[in-house]
Amino acid sequence: MKRSATSSHSSDDESKKDLEPIAKKSKNNFRYEYHFLDLPDDVLLHVCNLLSAFDKIALHLTCTRLSNLCCDRFLWKKIDFRGKNLTVRTLKLYSKFILPITKFLAIRGNTEIDAEFFDLLRQQSRDLKEFIVEDYIISQQDIPITSFPKTLKLLSLKGCDVINRSPLLTTKYLSRIDSHMLNLSTLILSNCKWLNSHSFMIISKIQQLKEVRLNSCHGLKEDIAYTSIACRCGMKNLEILDLRDTFVGDSVITSFSLCPTLTEIYMENPSPESEPYHHEPPPEHREIFLIQLPRGPNINQNNVAVNVGRVNDIDANRLMGYIRNNVDRSLITDRSVCSLGIQGRNPNIAINHLEEVQLAVGRSRETTNPNLQKLVVRNYPDVTNNSLTHLLHNAPKLVYLDVTGTSVTKQAVDNFRLQRPEVTLLSSF
Repeated sequence: MKRSATSSHSSDDESKKDLEPIAKKSKNNFRYEYHFLDLPDDVLLHVCNLLSAFDKIALHLTCTRLSNLCCDRFLWKKIDFRGKNLTVRTLKLYSKFILPITKFLAIRGNTEIDAEFFDLLRQQSRDLKEFIVEDYIISQQDIPITSFPKTLKLLSLKGCDVINRSPLLTTKYLSRIDSHMLNLSTLILSNCKWLNSHSFMIISKIQQLKEVRLNSCHGLKEDIAYTSIACRCGMKNLEILDLRDTFVGDSVITSFSLCPTLTEIYMENPSPESEPYHHEPPPEHREIFLIQLPRGPNINQNNVAVNVGRVNDIDANRLMGYIRNNVDRSLITDRSVCSLGIQGRNPNIAINHLEEVQLAVGRSRETTNPNLQKLVVRNYPDVTNNSLTHLLHNAPKLVYLDVTGTSVTKQAVDNFRLQRPEVTLLSSF
């Protein structure tokens, strides 16, 4: 009997040992299933806020709950539709997500945008601050600059093509932008071929303008008349100027030295593939063997070999200008750099190496831009060590300098870094 009791007791213990691991194993392997819709609305709202505009629109079409969540105005303060090219039809479908609370809107396309979208935009978003329009075709007759929201602080027309179908319309597209957008502080017109040097006059009238991006505007060229007047009469608050990949030269840059608030200037020589954009078509090919302009009464008219029957003075001037703009591509020299960052007629600050600073004759220079902090001058062979010497002594607030592709030497670069270690200097060495 004792043996059997002991045997039964031991068998019970063994069975408990066998059952215990099974119970623990079942408990450890218990799986909880979580679903996206199990999350509370406030968590879902923050998750949706991390998605792109297109993902939010796709999520909006899945179920009633997510549809209501994705329509929350909190999610549409900033809208960026640049992930794909939008047709006018798609743009109108997406316009329902533009709300009165929307502050930022960015769109991109490759077709002509119509005026109806701008009407919807003005009705639905009355406090838009930043508007980016990229690569669209804009009709000057249907969508004048006054069609844009007047509340804008930032306007970008990067890559947009403005077309004028009416020969009677002679006003520039940006005309009246200064009176329409009183709070505009940033204007981005990168890769806008319709922009020309006269646009400096219009841009200079914008009172609050602090940043101008004109890079890759191949219609800009070395035209001192418009730029000089613009910098003398306007540009009072300009801080950032981007003229990379344009055909401007020393005369234009020295004009901007009259802007005392400038802190950042970007310049880069156009690539060999870039061509100046001519707002007038080049003249037809005509035979010109030799042109000698009359310079006095004693000129021998027999030496003038001009095919008079095929060319006149206007065509000759246009042709010469066309050839000149295509040949002279490196217009930025030491003169541009040495006109920046200095002060004149200030007894408290001495100008070192003044003999290396080339100033335009007859220009009153009470002050220039002593607050220069960032300067980029890339791929200009006529920028030499003289520019580094000037900036070393006369740009006290400089913190960033890029002279890659210029003619500065390694010795001059090392010397600059030694004397101005606080400046980040980029070069070809």
